[in-house]
Amino acid sequence: MRVPSAAGTVDIWWHTGAGTTEAVSGRGLLGHAVAVHHSRRAGSVALVRDPLGRPAVRPGQGLPPLRLTAAHCGPVTVAALIAPAPQPDDRTDNDTDTGVDLGIDIEFLPGPPAPVLLRYALGPTERAALTGGSAAAQRDGFLRLWTAKEAVAKALGWPLLRTLVDVDISLRPRPAVARIGKDTSPRGWYLLPLGLPGLPHTVTLAIRHRDRAPVLESSWSSPARPPSSPAVPAASAWPSPTP
Repeated sequence: MRVPSAAGTVDIWWHTGAGTTEAVSGRGLLGHAVAVHHSRRAGSVALVRDPLGRPAVRPGQGLPPLRLTAAHCGPVTVAALIAPAPQPDDRTDNDTDTGVDLGIDIEFLPGPPAPVLLRYALGPTERAALTGGSAAAQRDGFLRLWTAKEAVAKALGWPLLRTLVDVDISLRPRPAVARIGKDTSPRGWYLLPLGLPGLPHTVTLAIRHRDRAPVLESSWSSPARPPSSPAVPAASAWPSPTP
């Protein structure tokens, strides 16, 4: 699947395992996607993590700067990659900043989310957007919000806990990033819900086209500092140790 965007064309890949919990790793699917995209031998592309913990192509392989992301839910793994338009200075693969942030997430729920999940996963405005609808509508709305939050977390290289506190998503008139920290008008973001043929899962792709290099900022809107405990799940961890 190919998705056009202002930042360039995004290639979407997915794989469904044979069993109910069997899944190919996000890293494995990303490596395969990059190899196919650039006509390389399968298994020949080496991946690393960038300074924010996001998957990246290891420099020195003769590949252009790419932005990569992956996620999985049960036996289904999704991956996305983008090769932004060449810069005027003709950067090589020694330059890892593409000027684009990319994240993807996939989730599935058979029924409406539990009240405790709504309370801890969503902000007041997001919860209010889900009231008054049917159980199916509440489930679908929650999954769209949750996958958008996770996709933004992966794009930014943020821990999931921080994203639950510092990212708000609006669903109407279309999915959008409504707040990041103290910024109530985030610029450059594009959220795209995706459907995978034959699968009931909810998938959201998040793209940010930046006009300047990323800043390793640490300002939270909440009083707490960013979590440092290794027990806190990193949203950018891939592949996840469990489905």
